[in-house]
Amino acid sequence: MESVAALNGWMLAATLVFAVLTGIMVFLTVGKSKNLVRGLSEDLESSRKRIKSLEKTAEEIRRELLQTQQHQDINQLKLKTSKSSAKELTQALLDARKRMEIAEAAIKAHQEQEKQEKKGADESETTEYLDLELEPEGGLSESQREQLIDLLDPGPKGNVDIFCVMDDETSEMTARQLEEILTADGWKTHGVAQSAFSNPPKGFVLAVNSKETAPSYASFLQRVFSTIGIEVSAKMDNKYREWSLTIIVGTIDG
Repeated sequence: MESVAALNGWMLAATLVFAVLTGIMVFLTVGKSKNLVRGLSEDLESSRKRIKSLEKTAEEIRRELLQTQQHQDINQLKLKTSKSSAKELTQALLDARKRMEIAEAAIKAHQEQEKQEKKGADESETTEYLDLELEPEGGLSESQREQLIDLLDPGPKGNVDIFCVMDDETSEMTARQLEEILTADGWKTHGVAQSAFSNPPKGFVLAVNSKETAPSYASFLQRVFSTIGIEVSAKMDNKYREWSLTIIVGTIDG
């Protein structure tokens, strides 16, 4: 009986020890689980923050890509526009050059025709040519007006200001005839203005602001006026408008 009692005591003690150990293990397991759950929660929250940060970064990158694409589209459009403008300018220059070449050929042909007519008149010893040049009217003669119209027609067109000598009827009449012919030919004029001169020029004076801003058609008009027998000279002064031509009709002989 004593042995049985002792065995029961030892079994009870072992059971108590086992229970205590089990409780300790359960406590440690629960604590470790809580720490693990807390760690997992922290990792999950950190992952969510990272995902939001990545989404924000992706949105910024997408926005930058859209802006870059828009800039590229705008640049391509500008490039196409500039290429188109360049082609139009090139074509306009080619057209102007062709008109200038045609006008130059017309001037040369007219000069040759005048030489032939003058030669024929000298050989026939007639006075018909002299009668044409001695017209009593002021301003441009009928022959000069016809020649001017023929020579201007194939040439370039431009913008001109016309001045005449104040209180000089011949100068004013010539300027108005010139303005009428140029306007009919497609030139842009602003009428005829009178100007006082202490020493009025002779013939026509072609005035420009500077050599750099002188229009290309200035030399064309100079050759045309010389061809029809008008004394013509050139002048540069910054008081005149840039990229435009001023024609001063001075005193006209005869």
